[in-house]
Amino acid sequence: MTVEYDETGKIVLDHVYNQPDPIAYFSTLSKLDYSIPGEAAPVFRKVIEAWRGGAETDEVNLLDLGCSYGINAAILKHDLSMGDLYTHYAGAKLAGLSEDDLIEHDRQFYAKHLADPDLAVTGVDIAANAIDYAVQAQMLDDGFTANLETGPLPATASEAVGDANLVISTGCVGYVRQATFEKILEAGGDERPWMAHFVLRMFPYEEFEDLLAGHGYVTETLPATFRQRRFASAEERDHVLSNLSDLGLDAAGKEADGWYHANFHLSRPAEAVEAMPLREMIPH
Repeated sequence: MTVEYDETGKIVLDHVYNQPDPIAYFSTLSKLDYSIPGEAAPVFRKVIEAWRGGAETDEVNLLDLGCSYGINAAILKHDLSMGDLYTHYAGAKLAGLSEDDLIEHDRQFYAKHLADPDLAVTGVDIAANAIDYAVQAQMLDDGFTANLETGPLPATASEAVGDANLVISTGCVGYVRQATFEKILEAGGDERPWMAHFVLRMFPYEEFEDLLAGHGYVTETLPATFRQRRFASAEERDHVLSNLSDLGLDAAGKEADGWYHANFHLSRPAEAVEAMPLREMIPH
């Protein structure tokens, strides 16, 4: 099979991102030790806890950018790990379930493991099949298909986006840019959602930080980095190391060891940062 790389040097895995079900997605990414949703979950839970404390309510509306099949929702709403999901879908693959049977199988699976019923997750992605499956299987509470880089926010999604208390992502920032952020902020109006994003180190975040600062946000970044997945090939690794070198970033102990690494950036209105700085929310 011919291996293709995108303009950033990452291997192209488009063939698994928009299938009628997530079996190929999990089967492919498990071989690359894709782990960022699991690495991100403890951080997101701390952020959710802090938001709840400030708002004095347990009900949280979360918007997941680039949600794919709702993996972040599957973990954050349930007592599940990435390992649990890999095992679940490997078993479904062996069982040869039809799409309808797999949807029902998933509904029962996620209902059994529901741990945070007050967390409502809406997903947005360009992959229509992934969104449709995640909503039908009740991994996502709601979802919509849109490319906010090139098109408007769908009217059917404006209320869900406008009601978001927290906007998260675990890999799409760098592919989505300021246009997407602007449309989300416009939908929220005066209700500025917290923005919590895991961003690969090869994608500078300063331009997003500047955009958010213009809307009254202050951005804080954890000093630790988080592993996303293993490199799929030596060529992919070399592409990334070259990108990092061009940015003046040291890959020792991180990408040089064979893994993509991401930074965590939390952007909040200044008053929220003053009330609880990131160093208090997540000691480091």
